[in-house]
Amino acid sequence: MIVTAQNRTIPLSLPASFFFLGEAFFLAFALLFALHPEALAFPRHPLGLALAHLFLLGFGVGVLLGAMHQLVPVVLEAPLYRQELGYPVMLLWASGVGLLALGFAQAPALVPWGGALALAALFLFALHMLLTFLKAPRWNRVATSLAWVVFYLVLTPLLGLFQALSQRYGFYDPERLTWHLLAGLGGIFLLSIVGVGYKLVSMFTLTHGVDESALGLFLWAANLGLLGLAFGEGLGYLLLLLAYGLALYDAYRILKNRMKRALDIGVRHYLAGLFFLGLALLALPFHPVAAALWFALGFVGLVVTGMLYKILPFLVWTHRYAKRAGKEKVPLLKEMLPEGAGYLAGGLLAFGALLFPWFPWAAWAYALGALPHLYALWEVMRR
Repeated sequence: MIVTAQNRTIPLSLPASFFFLGEAFFLAFALLFALHPEALAFPRHPLGLALAHLFLLGFGVGVLLGAMHQLVPVVLEAPLYRQELGYPVMLLWASGVGLLALGFAQAPALVPWGGALALAALFLFALHMLLTFLKAPRWNRVATSLAWVVFYLVLTPLLGLFQALSQRYGFYDPERLTWHLLAGLGGIFLLSIVGVGYKLVSMFTLTHGVDESALGLFLWAANLGLLGLAFGEGLGYLLLLLAYGLALYDAYRILKNRMKRALDIGVRHYLAGLFFLGLALLALPFHPVAAALWFALGFVGLVVTGMLYKILPFLVWTHRYAKRAGKEKVPLLKEMLPEGAGYLAGGLLAFGALLFPWFPWAAWAYALGALPHLYALWEVMRR
């Protein structure tokens, strides 16, 4: 990642706090998941809804929010509009996730409060990003993908709110839950992982000069595919398959032109995540529950944990040691992370995600994978 004056001024506490609050939600998810694996096998199971929001809104979105505070200035080549706005976003988001999870699991009266706080957090974040985007001196397709992600970060809770209100006022339709799922899983995570992955994987592999045309086509295919699925059109599924093919093609071009020949832990996790994305898409017409599980646990889980193994060491090293490098002995960036723990975590997460749709005991393997993952990140902070 390029160190610039804009991103260097962002305090480590801002992205790192999002990351570790997200990790706390991930740990809570892992514990409940191991104890109650049956909850994710049935749509709209109260505890399953708690688990989904802990993992996706807590862990996934938390890491995404922290990363975007650091990455957006790099992509746009413009500073954040007001970086201090990240702290109220963090407070509202964390409070909202906690209340939502507790409400779904035990106290339904807390769900509206949690939803309102989470919605307020994402609205504030979207406003902050809009004001930042307006300052951008130039635009590219990675920036476009981030803009779409911000749109879906607002749309997803609005669709969830609409579904909740429809239940209260008598026009509830369970099929509309699909809109919320597609906006959350596809809109937020598919677009952010592939869009941000284009930038980060290029950085991690020292790849230069790969044009963004395939990424632009991916954004068209993915957005139209999600819209088609929302309205039950078979063409939407074919467009998502096309989007997946374009994501694979982009990954192939980046790796083919890389200067760094060895694939590091972050890139390996990204490629494993793409494998799970393919499984999820293939399973979608025949076993939607398995598809959703492979998408969330495999694709989102592996890519997010893998990217953290690259982003957090870079941030910690930059803030602690960059100014001292060349003047005194400082640890190398590659020494910041205990990679063995990261690979162990990735193996357990992949094993658990792959088998869980058919074997509930695999939830324990997935939950155990959270422990070496957390240990690896803790060691980064200690060094």
